[in-house]
Amino acid sequence: MKKIFGIIRRLGVTSNYKGYFFVADAIQLAMQNQGRPLQITKDIYPVLAKKHNINPLSIEHNIRTVVNVCWETNRKELAEIAGFPLSYKPTNSEFIDMVAFYLQYGQEE
Repeated sequence: MKKIFGIIRRLGVTSNYKGYFFVADAIQLAMQNQGRPLQITKDIYPVLAKKHNINPLSIEHNIRTVVNVCWETNRKELAEIAGFPLSYKPTNSEFIDMVAFYLQYGQEE
């Protein structure tokens, strides 16, 4: 989780945002299930909602807030993590996938 939190902070998001922890958990789930396709509304939001004892829509909203903050404050870094120029703000699912892939395969050791 330390690397996940590091990336999220690098993108301009701190633990002041509720979504900070939800994004970290979502990225960890995506990394654990890298070999199979994940459906964010079926495989991630409900799991996190149960874990944090809140509504899945709240999970979605808080993750979207984090993605918006990253997009507004650090697009250049986000594009580096994506590995290509971003012409639009990524969806929650795209964001989680990009960061999970970067942490597993894209970072230089």
